[in-house]
Amino acid sequence: MNSVKLLTALLLVMTLGCSERYYNGKGHETLVYPETHVYQITAKSKQQTEAQLEQIFRRVDEIDSNPSITVEYRNNRAKGYAQNSIQYDPTLAYRAESFELKRNSSLTTDLKVTITYHTIVSKPCAPAQIEKDLSSINCFSESARNRHIANKESLLEGI
Repeated sequence: MNSVKLLTALLLVMTLGCSERYYNGKGHETLVYPETHVYQITAKSKQQTEAQLEQIFRRVDEIDSNPSITVEYRNNRAKGYAQNSIQYDPTLAYRAESFELKRNSSLTTDLKVTITYHTIVSKPCAPAQIEKDLSSINCFSESARNRHIANKESLLEGI
């Protein structure tokens, strides 16, 4: 009896600790998972550093409008660059799941940007072929729904 409870508890802990979700709709399979990227930037000039940060933030915003962003800076000059680059989109800090700007004097570079966003991966749909069973009836419509309508963060809710 105790071994059954222990096995159930272990199985529960193992399944709740996963950080990805797998969805199998009507003919379409989708995997949603968090992806973390770390950028270390050495500030050479103000314009170059701010442009590089803005490019990173824009690229991430295209992928996921609700990322977790941590910007660590080594000195006040780097802090100013980070604050100026965030001003291209003043709502970025509010839209992000979490946004943190903090000092870290032990950095080897001037800035360290850690970004975590959610990615959707799915198998490409194949068109129907003559005299073959159609394994994915609604693949194209399910793919479009998952990519354009689904909120990735709400799909991962509860993990």
